Parts: sequence; C-alpha cells; structure tokens
Amino acid sequence: MIMLNNNLHIFITAAQTGSLTEAAKKLYVSQPAISQAIKKLEEELNVKLFIRNKRSNLILTNVGKEILVLANQMYDLENRLYQTAYEENHMMGGTVRVASVPLATALILSRVMPVFKRQFPDVNIELFESDPLNVKNMVLDYKADIGISTSPYLGLAHKVLMTDRIVSIDKDRSVKLDLSKDNSELILCRVAHKSITEQLRGKDIDFSHSLIVEAASTQINMVANGNGTGAISQLMLATIPNELVIGEVKPTMEMDISLIAHDFGELSTAAQRMSEMILERAEKTK
Repeated sequence: MIMLNNNLHIFITAAQTGSLTEAAKKLYVSQPAISQAIKKLEEELNVKLFIRNKRSNLILTNVGKEILVLANQMYDLENRLYQTAYEENHMMGGTVRVASVPLATALILSRVMPVFKRQFPDVNIELFESDPLNVKNMVLDYKADIGISTSPYLGLAHKVLMTDRIVSIDKDRSVKLDLSKDNSELILCRVAHKSITEQLRGKDIDFSHSLIVEAASTQINMVANGNGTGAISQLMLATIPNELVIGEVKPTMEMDISLIAHDFGELSTAAQRMSEMILERAEKTK
C-alpha cells in the first residue's frame, strides 16, 4: 500500500517478526534497509521503538507497543479506503487479516479460504494461527480484522460458531483425569496447554511437570505409545485419526468457539464477506 508511511510499514513488519533478518526476508529488502527505516522513524518521532537483547531479537519498548497499536489502526483504515475504492469500480480488493486457533483453521478456514479466493481473487488473505489468548490480543491490537477463538472474549464482539470441551485420552482405558492432582504423567500440546490454563485462570493447578509438545498430532502419538495420559479438545481429537480411549476431565471445561471482532458493523467489505462465509461454514458443521 502506497499511502501508509513506508518506514511505518517496515516498523509493523519488524514488530511482528521480532527480527531484522526475518523482516528483511518478508519485505524482500536488505537488513541494513530495515535498520535504516526504523532509525529514521525513531528520529521522526523522537522516541526509542525497540531494544535488542543478546540474541539480536527486537523487543518493543513501552511507547513502541503503543505506537504499534496506532500503526495497525492506520493500516486497517487504509485497507478500508482501498476496498471502498475497489467497490466503486465493481470489484473487491485489499487485504483481510484473520487470526485463528488451529482447530478452527482445520475445521472451518481450510474450507472457507479456497471458496473465498475463487469469488474474490483480488483480495489478499493474511492468516495468523496461534493460541486462543494471542488470537484475541491480535484482534484487540488491530493486527487482525477478525479472529476465531474461545471464551472469554475480553470485551470483543462475538458470534458463536461451535461448542467444544476438553477430554482425557489414554491408550487403553477411560481415564477420569483430575487436573488438581499430580500432572506428571500428563501430555499436552502447546495450544491445549494455553487454552486450559486460560480456562482455569485463578485455580491453583500445576502443569510444571507435565510434558508439553508442539502439535496435537504429536500429543496423540505420545499417548498412543504409552507415554502418559492427555487432555485435548474433543473437536481437535476428531480431526486426527486415532484409536485412543476418551474419558472425562475434572474440572469440566466446555467452551464456545466464536468469531470475534471489535465491531462486526464496522468491518471492511472483504472482512464482512469472510465473516459471512465463516458463519455459513460453521452452520454446516453442526
């Protein structure tokens, strides 16, 4: 986009990647060019936007975090401006940014995105996949137009897509898993761990001795090979072939998975169309 200050656009990318090297790769420019753009922006604003740790990662300063939120809002407004102009010419273009938990990507977005692209080939889709809390924060910080995440919704508008619950899984027996007791034999994937932690916020439950793996498929394989008992989203479990035995989890955790936004009435046209297609797809999966 040509209207957004180029240095500001580079700043957004650097903040997203947390690395000069990764930002340079993403923008197809040299690393010195990224450094120079950030330096110029800091001089223009007369503030320090980043600090570097010993690994040369970029860490936002407090004022940098505030400016990033405003920069993302500017990006969002510019995107709407372009989409309005496209519509006037009987087209739809611009970018729609979607943040999603992996489960929703697998069950809904993987089916919606190709249909959306066929109908609106001039719209670019940016997909960010993460844990429930990070998805909500991306929408709150205007890094994503819409998101799909679990309750609670932190004040965001939401439309329920489906209901899920956490179940136990074991190799050959039904386990009634009590999370308030010893969790040393518990295996969790990273997203499930963060989701469960968010659901149980305020409760004194210790996962420090649990085994945390990256992917749900790895978790299922670990349990299938007798390494312990797992706790996992029942809907996610259904997407991965397995012969594990399902049991109950205490405390009970049932949660809605919803489409979220700041205000559905103020979305860009492309984001509105994407939202409508997500809601239609969710209705078909019920």
